[in-house]
Amino acid sequence: MNWNDVRYFLAVTRHGGLTGAAREVKASPSTVARRVETLEAALRTRLFERKPDGYEVTEAGRAMVEKAMAIEAAMRELEDGFCGQDGRVSGTVRIVTVDTLAHHLLIPNLPALQETYPDLSLGVAVNATSFAQHPQRETDIGLRLCRPEQGNFVVRRIGTIAFGLYGSKDYLARHPVREDQLPIAGHRLTTWGDPLSFLALPKTLRSWADSGIANLTVDTMQAQVLAMKAGNGLGVLPCILADSEEQLVRVMPALCRQEEAIWLVVHEAVRDMRRVRVVCDFLETIVKQGQSALSGRAA
Repeated sequence: MNWNDVRYFLAVTRHGGLTGAAREVKASPSTVARRVETLEAALRTRLFERKPDGYEVTEAGRAMVEKAMAIEAAMRELEDGFCGQDGRVSGTVRIVTVDTLAHHLLIPNLPALQETYPDLSLGVAVNATSFAQHPQRETDIGLRLCRPEQGNFVVRRIGTIAFGLYGSKDYLARHPVREDQLPIAGHRLTTWGDPLSFLALPKTLRSWADSGIANLTVDTMQAQVLAMKAGNGLGVLPCILADSEEQLVRVMPALCRQEEAIWLVVHEAVRDMRRVRVVCDFLETIVKQGQSALSGRAA
């Protein structure tokens, strides 16, 4: 049995088909199919059911996945331990995070990391779903607003992000907030739907603005901001995002403020790899440096 064939097997299990697996291993779909067939022949076992919509792992294939991933992790640890002993940090680290942290914190700070470690390759996935849903080799590190409830992860709280109640200048001019206590009544609301509803913020919005008129529901942060700038009512937004928008005004900031934890989540199998440690240290540093803006208290 050839170890490279096992790599192709794992890539197909992660992507459920040849096209995504081919991108991961940088080969053609036909090569991936051939390598999987070679592995099945060597093991005398059918690992996948070929279906029109992709490859489905058989029971025998599922039994092999965990062992194959352990081999993969051991190979990567061996590579990490003996490569780059001249002091360089090299290889690829994949990060998954939510759009607010990616756009306003992570990506603007990446040049400093890349200049310090020019041989380090980075992948950033912007995704609101749980880190635990991502296969291990698709992501190494998560910078998340929700803590995984299961899985083999090392999890650490490294900061907080504040959310407030906002409306556009135009909307508030037409529908001023006159109350000095909560909940605010009689306003249209722009709310979050899936996949952003995993946060406690929809419930928080209802406690801040109890109008019962949720006239618009969106499922991305960008859509939420655009809708509110267009005058579609009040809504909850991250302060680091909304405070930089000239058209938006924070409503009753002393009362309407909620913090959520920022979690650094790392797969157990890669936690000790040097390149992963370097990126984890970088993420923790930029969160601490940006904590004032994240908390909505920046000047």
